[in-house]
Amino acid sequence: MARILGRGLSERRSGGSGVRGMVAVLAACGLAAGMAACGSNDDKDSTETSSAVDAAFPVTITSALGTAEIKDEPKRVATWGWSNQDALLALDVVPVAMPTFSGPQYGADAQGILKWDAEALDKLGGEQPTLLSGDGTGEAPVEQFAKAEPDLIFAPYSGLTQQEFDALSKIAPVVSFPDEPWTASWQDQVTIAGQALGKQAEASALIDKTNAAISATAAKNPALQGKTVTIALPNSPSTFAVSKNADVRVEFLEQLGLKNEQTIQQADPAKDPEAVYFELSTEQAPLIASDVLFVVAYDKDSLNAFLAEPLVAAQPVIVDGRTASTKDFSVDKNFAFGGLTVLTIPYILDDVATVLNTAAGNVKG
Repeated sequence: MARILGRGLSERRSGGSGVRGMVAVLAACGLAAGMAACGSNDDKDSTETSSAVDAAFPVTITSALGTAEIKDEPKRVATWGWSNQDALLALDVVPVAMPTFSGPQYGADAQGILKWDAEALDKLGGEQPTLLSGDGTGEAPVEQFAKAEPDLIFAPYSGLTQQEFDALSKIAPVVSFPDEPWTASWQDQVTIAGQALGKQAEASALIDKTNAAISATAAKNPALQGKTVTIALPNSPSTFAVSKNADVRVEFLEQLGLKNEQTIQQADPAKDPEAVYFELSTEQAPLIASDVLFVVAYDKDSLNAFLAEPLVAAQPVIVDGRTASTKDFSVDKNFAFGGLTVLTIPYILDDVATVLNTAAGNVKG
């Protein structure tokens, strides 16, 4: 966890393009996605589907750390990073190996599988993934990847180092982050997954569906529109972090109609281009000038301690009831907001919008 906290917990955005005709063929087969044949009477459709997938390869995906040359449709895809398995599962691909989420902060099951991933795995069936050591934020377990024998390693939302990328590339092509570590958005993840799997049409449709759900929720919470927001992350005693514009959580809230307040952004002491948040002392709480404050923490004791700090508690944004937080979220929903994906967004969308809409409703003028 230290590695991801040090580099940041977030993402960016992108679009998607499609393999024409694949969705219609799969719908006719009664499949959400996948490459199975429709049956003996549908050999022609099956051939067309296979041809569409085959036409997507070979594909070259260039990332910040290097290039992945994917010659054929991947059959055994392993993931590394905090949430990349979600993009695969949403496209009906079961990873051959993925991180383990063990610890009280995740709300995962006894095996270390997150709730939304477990639901997707149950739905898809098939062989269960090998669970790799770690949650995807520390050093990549190269030997475990080798043992899993993947033909693709998918890690666009990760903090892979160049050394790790080079080592993993000796096992299989590796798709790392497109720009900076921990900055690939949920849209990026799905778009890149679609490219890597030959499922561009499904990826584009999935992005459109998720964006439509966000827009519909924004329409149901009109108090959010045009209000400024600051996301505060109480990471340690007497300090708090502030999400920068590149944090995917900020981008998500902006999709709901809020705007990241820019005055406090000028207080960033390091101005590290790779970081998606910066730390301030609680003595700098008066810099919070946003209409709404959203306090987010996995550790609820830290969250409550931050809100109880005398200087913090005295700020107008708290006194006026314009503060929302994740303190009443379940553990799994709390974590879901930190790892926004096509699987977690439907899971927490209403919860996040509701608490923020209540706070925004107390903004005067």
